[in-house]
Amino acid sequence: MAASLAGIKPLLNWLAYCCIALGLVTSVQGAQEWDNFRPKLHYSVQLNWLNDPNGLVFVNGEYHMYYQYHPGSSVPGPKSWAHTISRDFVTWSDLPTALEPDELGDIWSGSSIVDFTNSSGFQTNVDVYPIVAVFTHAGQSQQQSIAYSNDWGRTFTKFAQNPVIPNPGKQDFRDPKVIWYNDESWILVLAAGDRVEFYISQDLKNWSLSSDFGADPDQGLKGVWECPDIFPLEFDGETVWVLLVSNGGGGPNGGSNTQYFVGTFDGTTFSSPQIDPLFMDSGVDNYASISFFNEPRGRRVIIGWMTNLMYANDIPTGDWRGQMTMAREVRLAKNSGNALRLRSLVVDEIVEKLVDPNQEISVGITGIAPDTTMYLTDSVPWNNSLMHLNLFIDVGGLCQGCSLSICFLNSKEQEICSGYDHGRERPLFLDRERSGRTDFNPSFSRRLSAIREIPLDGANNILQFEAFLDLVAIEVFFDGGMTPMTSLFYPEEPYTFVEIRHHALGNINSRLSIASGSVFQGMKSMYEV
Repeated sequence: MAASLAGIKPLLNWLAYCCIALGLVTSVQGAQEWDNFRPKLHYSVQLNWLNDPNGLVFVNGEYHMYYQYHPGSSVPGPKSWAHTISRDFVTWSDLPTALEPDELGDIWSGSSIVDFTNSSGFQTNVDVYPIVAVFTHAGQSQQQSIAYSNDWGRTFTKFAQNPVIPNPGKQDFRDPKVIWYNDESWILVLAAGDRVEFYISQDLKNWSLSSDFGADPDQGLKGVWECPDIFPLEFDGETVWVLLVSNGGGGPNGGSNTQYFVGTFDGTTFSSPQIDPLFMDSGVDNYASISFFNEPRGRRVIIGWMTNLMYANDIPTGDWRGQMTMAREVRLAKNSGNALRLRSLVVDEIVEKLVDPNQEISVGITGIAPDTTMYLTDSVPWNNSLMHLNLFIDVGGLCQGCSLSICFLNSKEQEICSGYDHGRERPLFLDRERSGRTDFNPSFSRRLSAIREIPLDGANNILQFEAFLDLVAIEVFFDGGMTPMTSLFYPEEPYTFVEIRHHALGNINSRLSIASGSVFQGMKSMYEV
């Protein structure tokens, strides 16, 4: 749960919730066109407040995304689980609220599973597998509870004997993620202050603590951990386990972040030699990322809350606040130092449905002279502010201190730029200092930087730059997704120009060229397919 509401009595929360709303979320698909900060490639809440994605699960041909929702205003308040579904990660259909506060407290973050073997005993129809939601009840304390659905996740009945994991006396004890391990038991991982704890069950009702990770020895960022996830990934014929943990501070560019650990898991204990944190995203606007249960193609698909706790309450979107990242598939790859890293790319369905191949402009070998600019919009008949770029750029000839900038801008000279600074320890960057509205929070206007993770089979001199540009957000994937950078921005008018700049500092010997690539003049909106 990304924002603490400790100290609010559960009954008052329940009454307040009932007074301000009865749990229906109107469809984001009906968003008004005048809503200039409404994204067109990313899911957003129609009204009020959205934060962590919860209960991501696939069943009966549908991807279900539940999420933290406050129906009373566009700032945090008593939470429920809102509900939306998709068949392709592109178009989403909102359904009535799935779980609402009660006498035990608010409904904070958690997960959902499909109980294929009816281990819980909740099944009432042999043709319908029960979906079981496991979540944090946040009242006088944080406790873990369950609810079950026998109509493919549309409605839930809370378990009469909740909580199933009472609070053992900890202030922070939340965000359970459940997986099915080795066809023999349910494993639950939750955040417990400065560590995660693992529990085991046969029936989803009775849980036993098996181990913890993160505090002895100290591993990863300190502070309060949140929203864990654990999953296996195959690499070179072996199973490797990855643990995700979100943290409210200490990210690579400040503020909230999702860190990850690569290691082993035997059904009881997770182990990793990793001491320092690695990050799912080197930008600032990707938090509380978790993965889908039962993904039908065997992929590990994740979605995150697209903001940062430093300014989430202040973004200038009026009577709504909150959107998600695009769905990404994560895999393992080795970097040039032969170390395993997560790499992530936007799922195929989004590219196939929103990127129109008839609008592709191929870019051949093109040199960009020192201290000059290539104006992509001179040759690209761009007709909207949604764009996909995938460029391979030869940066091997850049002089020390010289840089490549790929900039999206509007007629007011507002811009967001991303690129590569040759010779810096953290050479990758994403700069939103001149992006438009930045005055709503002092932490927003900044230049973000990241280390470069080059694939083991990659070439130092060739930088792959892939970007998806939305009205108010950009997701950049460097070097095949080895280094993602995600950022929000709020221009006074949409960006309608694209420039590639070679900053050579007067050095006439600096060299920069596009080796190959493609530019799509205008992606389709999620509202158009």
